[in-house]
Amino acid sequence: MPADPLIHPHHTLITPPGEHVDIDIGMVPVISELWRLGFTTTACCQDVGEATAGVREQRDVPLGYGGDAFIDYHRGWALLKLPTADALRMVALLAETPLFADHVRHPWRPGSWRMNVPLEPSGLADAALIHFPSRQLIQLAEALRSH
Repeated sequence: MPADPLIHPHHTLITPPGEHVDIDIGMVPVISELWRLGFTTTACCQDVGEATAGVREQRDVPLGYGGDAFIDYHRGWALLKLPTADALRMVALLAETPLFADHVRHPWRPGSWRMNVPLEPSGLADAALIHFPSRQLIQLAEALRSH
């Protein structure tokens, strides 16, 4: 099955193991810093709502997700997908960073982050999905750069 079209402008980066991957331009500084710090990433998106709407418009077959409510809910939210252990390590690092401590420690406040680790029959999934406001991308890259 062909991959969905890229919606956001992107750059091709080379992962630490040497694979070429397309990364949304807005995510490049964050992903580069995460890799520098030894984190593994498996997916990212600079605006999940916009991307989902764009993919939905270009597909002949429905996505299976991504209805209007999903798109509206995720507009303005970035996504990072990391192995769960790395996601927890990143959140712990950010919890000690003044600019992000409240965002990762206090759920459901304006600007707070969400982490979803899907439940599978064998337990929790190996990867976590972290959603955070896209407007925090530049500050996140700066915070990671300081470590």
